Amino acid sequence: MKYILNSILSTAYWRYIFSFEGLKSIFAIFGTMWLIAETLDFFKVYTRDQYGSYAFFIFMVLSIIFSILLKRPIKSISVSFPEYDFSIDVRIADLFTLSGATMISTNTQFEADVAGGKIAVDSLQGQFTAKYFTGNQIELIKNLQEKLGALNTTTPYPIGTTIPIHTHGKTFYFTAMSTLGEGGNASSTLSEIEDSLNGLWDYVRKSGQLQELIVPVIGTGRGRVKISRKKMIALIAESFAKASLQHKFSSKLIIAVRPEDAQNFGMNLYDIKDHLVHVLK
Repeated sequence: MKYILNSILSTAYWRYIFSFEGLKSIFAIFGTMWLIAETLDFFKVYTRDQYGSYAFFIFMVLSIIFSILLKRPIKSISVSFPEYDFSIDVRIADLFTLSGATMISTNTQFEADVAGGKIAVDSLQGQFTAKYFTGNQIELIKNLQEKLGALNTTTPYPIGTTIPIHTHGKTFYFTAMSTLGEGGNASSTLSEIEDSLNGLWDYVRKSGQLQELIVPVIGTGRGRVKISRKKMIALIAESFAKASLQHKFSSKLIIAVRPEDAQNFGMNLYDIKDHLVHVLK
């Protein structure tokens, strides 16, 4: 409710309402209403000569109101591909509250020491540790090391390396997406983001259980990739769609947008859906 209220009060929302796409919606509604009025006039239910002088302004006001109601702030959108039996959702939500197997982006060292300050507390990995391994990050590190020990490679692990962590009845896929600099800061490039996603899809295809997949809007925060969140969402969706056309490994991808990001960056899901449809179809 807070997100919806803040969206209505934001300038970004009203810019979208009166953007080119928003104006197309307004005039489409206006044209429909005018056509109805013409029909009613033809059948003498409504007489244009009596009311025509101010009907234009009434119709325009009603068109704007109806357009706003149709474009009211929402928290999720979906783009379906029924011919290929999968869909892509974008949801404004805490990804830990969603059901499905969840991607947790990590670094090529699979460093997981939050208590020691090597992983930021407010990072996705830090939030995961605080929620599921509160006061017991040693268990998480042990689980990671056991899974990594089964791989025929050493650190730094290749971008896209994915290992599963099962806890609290859920599956989390730790996927190497970034590299750690000398100061301990993680960073990624667009090509590394794409490679990490391909690594995730490939792992799920080989070892997953056809679950719904949840992927955060990776790279735009601590990954330091200079790309808008709308474009990153499209990149994630396009990568999933391309991989799904080759081999089906999940019936649904859910791209989770943090409510704080949606509010701070004026994200509009109608705009994002239009962009996804343009990119994917």
